[in-house]
Amino acid sequence: MKAKSKQPKKQRKALFTYKNHQRSKLLSTRVADFVRDEYGIRTLPLRVGDGVKVVKGEFKDFEGEVLEITSNQRAKIKEATFDKSDGTQFHPAIHISNLIITKFAKEKKMDPWRASMIDRKAIFGLREDELRAPKKLKEEEEK
Repeated sequence: MKAKSKQPKKQRKALFTYKNHQRSKLLSTRVADFVRDEYGIRTLPLRVGDGVKVVKGEFKDFEGEVLEITSNQRAKIKEATFDKSDGTQFHPAIHISNLIITKFAKEKKMDPWRASMIDRKAIFGLREDELRAPKKLKEEEEK
């Protein structure tokens, strides 16, 4: 979903008032090349438990697990921490556009909703030269 207004205050309000199904589309992030080759997808919504790599910012080249996803398109990574002056540590929020998914959560048993999404997206053929829509696949099967 995209905010229709050009005013920053209305864009921020829209971001915070999106419903969950709208927000998950905004939380889509790139998938690493080796995962892309295996599953045939380019982007996927980020989830808690996914293994990610930071590609920009202070924590560049850090790899870790997503602990939390905030409402303003940021994720907290387990391995990325700051030390505070009192000795405690905290996880800074990193914007999801600076992340790449390297491993899916619960690799052994994938969530059925996520598996169906991967199957649906893979139909559009990153592995093949021409794009193939679902209708064309059905027509080819009938022949």
